[in-house]
Amino acid sequence: MAQASRKLGILLSVAPQHPNFHHALQLATAGLNAQDEVYLYCLDDAVHGLADERLQTLRGHGLRLFACAFAAQRRKLPQTENALYGGLTMLNDVMAATDRFVSFN
Repeated sequence: MAQASRKLGILLSVAPQHPNFHHALQLATAGLNAQDEVYLYCLDDAVHGLADERLQTLRGHGLRLFACAFAAQRRKLPQTENALYGGLTMLNDVMAATDRFVSFN
């Protein structure tokens, strides 16, 4: 009998230069390697990293990437195809739908 995949949610709110940005990507990679469904929501300064090659590579491997539309607007960043943009209701949905949820601030 096949085991159902787990769902991992990650909230990321720090800029790409911050060590916790890298740690979040490492956790997302580990989750994807374990065949988990991985959801990552970028908030605050993390929206600066949406075009980051590492993040987009993970997206190509199945990462479900979301971003705060308001955070992008406040930082004068255009909404691109790099992520699905939404509000905190979307973050709430990710939190409610995952088995584990962690935050990197």
